[in-house]
Amino acid sequence: MNFFHVFKKLKHIDGHLEVYYGKSNKLPKRFISRLRLSMRATTDYWVNDKLGQPFFSVSKHISGSMIEVIKNDIIPRLKTDVPNQPSHEILEQNPLLHKFMIVYDRESYSSDFMLDMWEERIACSTYNKYVEEKWSEDEFKEYETENEFDEKETIKLAERGVLIEGKETEKLDEQQTVYKFNQIDFSKTDEITDELILDNSDIKITQKRTKKKRNMWIREIRKIRDKGHQTSIITSNFQLSIVLVGVYMFARWCQENYFKYMIKNFDLDRLISYYKDIVPDTARLINPKWRELDKQVRSINAKLKRREAKYGALTYDTNQSSELDDKEFIKYNLIKAGLMEEISIYRKEVEQKKTERTDTKREITFEELSEKEKFKGVYNDRKQLIDTIKMTAYRAETSLASIVKEHTQKPKESRSLIVQFFKSNADIDVDYEKNILYINIHHQPTNRDDITLRKLCENLNDTQIKFPETNMKIVYGII
Repeated sequence: MNFFHVFKKLKHIDGHLEVYYGKSNKLPKRFISRLRLSMRATTDYWVNDKLGQPFFSVSKHISGSMIEVIKNDIIPRLKTDVPNQPSHEILEQNPLLHKFMIVYDRESYSSDFMLDMWEERIACSTYNKYVEEKWSEDEFKEYETENEFDEKETIKLAERGVLIEGKETEKLDEQQTVYKFNQIDFSKTDEITDELILDNSDIKITQKRTKKKRNMWIREIRKIRDKGHQTSIITSNFQLSIVLVGVYMFARWCQENYFKYMIKNFDLDRLISYYKDIVPDTARLINPKWRELDKQVRSINAKLKRREAKYGALTYDTNQSSELDDKEFIKYNLIKAGLMEEISIYRKEVEQKKTERTDTKREITFEELSEKEKFKGVYNDRKQLIDTIKMTAYRAETSLASIVKEHTQKPKESRSLIVQFFKSNADIDVDYEKNILYINIHHQPTNRDDITLRKLCENLNDTQIKFPETNMKIVYGII
């Protein structure tokens, strides 16, 4: 498959919390990890490519499930906008082919979601959330990769097939027999037979399943680091090589870099408007009562774990109790008894709060909120317009940086050079007879930067750009 087509069919999806600084609108609070604070915020879901260039974003007043936003808001638009998608006939001929691939974080890990996407022939790639055991280091092979700065890196990768299962869907006429083999010893024979399995294993037979589960074989790819740490990726893309799957998944950090850069240089989190919007009564959100109970469960559970750890440390020191004098031994027992009493109290509290949490609905509609808890949505039309302008500016900046990268000795500084050129002084002259608009940029601090800027001007002049709504050709130069 053509690399350019693969590149255009790859979409990274991630959420970004935008803090709401207004005081008159009591939006739900969210934990902002970059600020380490719980603040009122809205959520923007961004779609970017491998280099971090943005395509579009979706803003939500209520921060719900990212999977639901991908299904209901992002996928329908990608189906329309992603170019060079294979036709239905081609997909029928090749059962392993997909329309395009989305890459997302483990926050949206779900076997059912991956199965739902493949039913629409959309490939997924994400980090594996449930890694139980390490693979043998002998399975990993070295591969050479190259990044956008033409830097080569050697990584160790391994691949296996893995079966994922979704929720039970289709009902069965009879209960399905489930066999579970707890232990089988095949070390003394090369041939596996039914008799061998029955003679050498502990078999548990249950009549369990009454419904059929959806399942699908996908790829699991792991990267091993020098210290032995293994990062697991699962993907339903059967077309990409093992190297490109790893490269595209680890390139998801380009979105984090994009957010950081846009916040610093484009004021991404600026509050554009104080206008308010109406939230539909049917909109679903997390029940504030459930959230408060969940917070209490987490708090009490943390206290319980700390007491249990202290009690465990005291129990571990009992082997030396014979060396303690009477006063120290009495003090030791009092501390132990006090911890045991606190543990008992916290265990009862956490069980009580868990029961209350279970009896409380996790999600409710906006209409079910009390009047004190109701809020207005943030007016998004103006924000979408400003974000579109920022996205266009960033993509233009990226294009210029890609030109500069070819003419500088330090490709990683290409974007910084573009920012430096933007901040430079310039003279503007108009030649009405020749219909030319001259933009002469002043010299840069070093001769090396002047050479790079001159090359950039030559590339821009070759495009024959005209000033909007005029016939004047723009000509760039250095003075």
